[in-house]
Amino acid sequence: MPLSHHHIRTTVDTYLARHPHEREQLSVLLEALDRPGEDIVSRSTFTGHVTCGAIVVDQLGRVLHVLHLASGKVLVPGG
Repeated sequence: MPLSHHHIRTTVDTYLARHPHEREQLSVLLEALDRPGEDIVSRSTFTGHVTCGAIVVDQLGRVLHVLHLASGKVLVPGG
């Protein structure tokens, strides 16, 4: 399911309702959400874009990581 601008805004607003003291830390994201025509889920938005990730843990407590080919970093799965 692709992320939508509305879903991201709703999620951030819900989060800030519970944690209003974190508004300043999320200011860059909030500004991007307020810019008309900004597609913050597109990889072509080079100032940054929103993705989703998952933490996958097996019964032994091991965490799945993947090598991100573009960045060379080892990260949790996402997209």
